[in-house]
Amino acid sequence: MARVDDYQMSFDLAAQQLAGRNFLDVARRAGARPADDASYCELDYYGRPVRVTHQPMTVSALDDGPEIPLAEQALILHYLVNADGSEPQGEWVTFREVPSGEFYWSAFVKRAKDPLVGFFGHQPELLLELAPLVGGRPTQEVSGDAVVIVQAFPRVPLLLQLWAGDDEFPADGNVLMDRTIAGYLSTEDIALAAGLPIYKMMALARMRRG
Repeated sequence: MARVDDYQMSFDLAAQQLAGRNFLDVARRAGARPADDASYCELDYYGRPVRVTHQPMTVSALDDGPEIPLAEQALILHYLVNADGSEPQGEWVTFREVPSGEFYWSAFVKRAKDPLVGFFGHQPELLLELAPLVGGRPTQEVSGDAVVIVQAFPRVPLLLQLWAGDDEFPADGNVLMDRTIAGYLSTEDIALAAGLPIYKMMALARMRRG
């Protein structure tokens, strides 16, 4: 399990990589909204407005929600570092199809697929209800009892696909990515990003229950 020190090191390394870059160009490639003086950029992150300042490098939410955890701050910087400017194609692929996806498959299943199926498999309507709170919307692009597209970053959509379980068949599901995702996130970061909306929705559901 990664420690806080690991997340801080990851954040600091990404901050160093961004420090010497033209922030206007970084923002353009990432689909973010830059300040006129390039001192910061803003972007939507799972439905939340976020600001990234350039010098010093900081990541903060612009809404009244909770502070963004350090691991997610590092993920946001990784997105900015890697962004190549490619537009999503609307062509969905499985995690196994991203570079080195087989190597990180077990991490992806643990972080994304199993929580999606385990928590929402017998209540697919809850997935549809909560998705808008994490930057998602229902879609019928692919088959499933509940299917939503979550906008993790401006150019990183994720498709959550769920088949409800019943007495005859167990629940099943998957998280699909746009084919261009490797131009924005490393494979390890893709596994993390795929699980984040699920955990965020699980936390929202538990809060509602009191």
